[in-house]
Amino acid sequence: MNHLIEYRNIVISLSGKLILNVNQLAVPSHRCTLLTGKNGSGKTTLFKIMSGLLKPHSCSIHYQGLDLSWKQAKHFIQKDIIYLHQQPYLFDASVVDNIAYGLYRAGENKTNAHKKVIQALEWADLSHLAHRSAKQLSGGEKQRVALTRARILSPRLLLLDEPTASMDTDAKKQTSLLLQRLKAEGISIIVSSHEAQTIEEIADHHFHLEQGDIIKAPAKSNKITKLNLAKKMQ
Repeated sequence: MNHLIEYRNIVISLSGKLILNVNQLAVPSHRCTLLTGKNGSGKTTLFKIMSGLLKPHSCSIHYQGLDLSWKQAKHFIQKDIIYLHQQPYLFDASVVDNIAYGLYRAGENKTNAHKKVIQALEWADLSHLAHRSAKQLSGGEKQRVALTRARILSPRLLLLDEPTASMDTDAKKQTSLLLQRLKAEGISIIVSSHEAQTIEEIADHHFHLEQGDIIKAPAKSNKITKLNLAKKMQ
């Protein structure tokens, strides 16, 4: 199995309590991975370390053929890895302006940025919301805008923290569809979720965070495979 990035010996304590002591975390390339764990197990903390937002007490990283300390890798991972919080932050502006924000920060000129945003809106089926204020969007719509804003920056890895929490069934389906599209484009994805049933259909791997370390979860149920086989035999 090819790995996009490998983290080793991730250790961090907060308020005197050991939160993470991860021996190894190898992220599969071009795959979707489900990450589970109890509330307070450290999933959000892990994502912040992985994306260069939170400095651990110790961590070494193997990335693009290089063995790096977390500090040395920080520049690379902040460029290539995007972390999306459960409650995505959107500016009090239109959907178009929110999606374009990262492009402008990266120095994209207005003409090229506008073209990319229009294409991104079509990709996410959000064209009808282009000029609506982000403050008027539903929770599911906000999440889709946040995913689109992340995708337009061409990340290599997306870390999604409970992306379907508190959504109705239709919103979950729409978000799941976008995740499938991202995966088809070759973007590696790790999804932290308590709603495993929503993610399992597109997840290739399942890691579980327990007592501060990553363990490989039991193999995904082959119920779907059996069902498809039964249909073919009918």
